[in-house]
Amino acid sequence: MQPQPSIAPAGRDTAAQRLLIAAAALAYVLAVVGGATPALGDTLLSAAAVAALGAALYMYVSARVRPAVAERLGGRAQTARRHYRRVALVGLGLVYLTLVLGALVANQGALRACLALPFCPVNDGASTANSLAVISIWHRVLAALAALLMIELAYRTWRMRAERAVRRVVLVALALMAAQIVIGMAQVALALGGGAQLMAVRGAHLAVGVGAWAALVIQVALALHLPAGAVRPPAAPARAAAARGAREIFKDYLSLTKPGVITLLIFTTVASMYITPAGTPPLALVLWTFAGGWLMASGAHSVNCWADQDIDINMGRTSRRPIPSGRIPAWHALALGVALGAIAFALLWAFVNLPAALLSLAGYLYYVFIYTRWLKRSTPSNIVIGGGAGAFPPLVGWAAATGGLTLPSLFLFAIIFYWTPPHFWALALIREKDYARAKVPMLPVVAGEAETRRQIVLYSVLMLVLTLMPTPLQMLGLAYLAMAAALGGIFLAYAIRLYRAATIAAAWALYKFSLLYLFLLFIAMLLDRLVFA
Repeated sequence: MQPQPSIAPAGRDTAAQRLLIAAAALAYVLAVVGGATPALGDTLLSAAAVAALGAALYMYVSARVRPAVAERLGGRAQTARRHYRRVALVGLGLVYLTLVLGALVANQGALRACLALPFCPVNDGASTANSLAVISIWHRVLAALAALLMIELAYRTWRMRAERAVRRVVLVALALMAAQIVIGMAQVALALGGGAQLMAVRGAHLAVGVGAWAALVIQVALALHLPAGAVRPPAAPARAAAARGAREIFKDYLSLTKPGVITLLIFTTVASMYITPAGTPPLALVLWTFAGGWLMASGAHSVNCWADQDIDINMGRTSRRPIPSGRIPAWHALALGVALGAIAFALLWAFVNLPAALLSLAGYLYYVFIYTRWLKRSTPSNIVIGGGAGAFPPLVGWAAATGGLTLPSLFLFAIIFYWTPPHFWALALIREKDYARAKVPMLPVVAGEAETRRQIVLYSVLMLVLTLMPTPLQMLGLAYLAMAAALGGIFLAYAIRLYRAATIAAAWALYKFSLLYLFLLFIAMLLDRLVFA
């Protein structure tokens, strides 16, 4: 059995902890807050602070992790490990230089001299504007090279089957690097306006960059002290993947994104674009919004599969998913989700508009952090509050078509918000034993089936009333009112039937119709606007 590294007692590294805290405070004060003062001295101080943070983190990790007994590696394995360390160290240096040059860009106001993406033209001759533009260009070149090296480092970490801690940290570093690039693009877009908004984005850009640097320092320290993963046999998921065909592997990765669930939500995004006061949107705008929204939702669901792996394995409905069944390593889902979210944000910001991109990202974060990581495991109201995550798609469509939000768009949000509890509680009644086994406090598990059926009827009534409001508010016409009333009446009839019958068949009937109901309700909106208007 391969010897495992031991963790030093907490008392042995008190000095390293104090140095870490002091360096972290100094780094963030000087690198983020101090960057607001345009002076070369501040850039040098920022460089020193970031270097101090890196040194402190390296000392801290080295003090906490005791290396295992030296391993005997073959010639090829030793060469691969040396190359891996070189890539990590070069990447670390490039990220550091990118941060230092970024601080110089902020301090010297070089950003305004290069407002084109990815690069800007430089005029002949020597001038202050040309010098500042060159600084901005080199900052972007270094950032691109650092990102490419981070991707290669993550790939080699996966290929070597490095320690789990190393894989996690390099993934965090890669995600932060991607986020920094996206924020940097947004900073360029806001540079013409200036003001507090630009300063806030600038601070976020520098802070996320420092975070990526810190994660990479930790990754390098762990890679130097933990045993190499190349000498270990392939993990079970890797063997299983090797035995399966490419089509099966693709289907497993696709299932992480839950395409069936996404289809209905993205339809509400597209439908909302056609019922705004702006009129019929251009086809290209619809397609880019569709693509960005689909990728963002796919990324959120993929991260959800990673976050819920401990729950999924205890539920019959989810235990056959790729992660709990061992067909895909869990960290692949996290990496896929982060990458899809970053790509989606960049597409929406570049080809749609910034409000749509920010709203889509807000829905992503709401679903992952507020619902999945917090509410789902802590309160029977998880679906009531967490349902807001699924209500963001029509807001994204509305903002894509109009450039912002108005009161009618909030009604679309509210309709899906109140539709979600009766829709999902019907499924929760069917899967009550699964949720109880996984210790998820869904309403049927905590309050019982009778109370759940009563709440379903109550929320169905609220939803029905809400869906009728767009006509009195002159958002939609009488044709929509008639169709919404008919659809809502059928929905309520299914809810009342479930309340009275209290059977699995009645719960299934409501659940299936609720999916059709939302689709038909937005079809009614389209017909009212495009046909009966």
